Amino acid sequence: MKSVVIGVTGSIAAYRTCDLIRSLTKKGVSVHVCMTESAEHFVGRITFEALTGQRVYTSQWESGMPHIELKRLSKLLAIVPATADIIGKFASGIADDLLSSTYLAHTGTVLIAPSMNPGMYASKAVQRNLQRLREDGVILVDPANGEAVCGDEGQGKLATIEQIESRILELI
Repeated sequence: MKSVVIGVTGSIAAYRTCDLIRSLTKKGVSVHVCMTESAEHFVGRITFEALTGQRVYTSQWESGMPHIELKRLSKLLAIVPATADIIGKFASGIADDLLSSTYLAHTGTVLIAPSMNPGMYASKAVQRNLQRLREDGVILVDPANGEAVCGDEGQGKLATIEQIESRILELI
């Protein structure tokens, strides 16, 4: 069976991940969700459990070794949305939460779909971190141009769900 682990981070765009998961599951993809603590401020784990029919992973302190369980569930790890924070952690090798630990343990393909304020996305630090991830083999679904929730204009909005889904389906 086709499967994907989707990492959800603390961005206002986290609610859009619900549509992605719904669409993937309708296509027969088994979806497993790993949420950061910040993501839970935007969408609750119960929503993702209802959409996937699967346990949702939220803490590295759950019993067992959840980062190892997650890496074994799929050869594809997709971070939708990917915040500047998680991009920085991945690029620096920091593993201080379940998602960043899963990223480091994961040996398959990684896809990220950034979503953040256009100024943040354009910053030298974020661009440097994205370049490092590209060099590491991470696949990037570029964010869209347009008006962000805060009213700022520029590149930083989450790519369309169709674009992200298409790329995920290609990779699995």
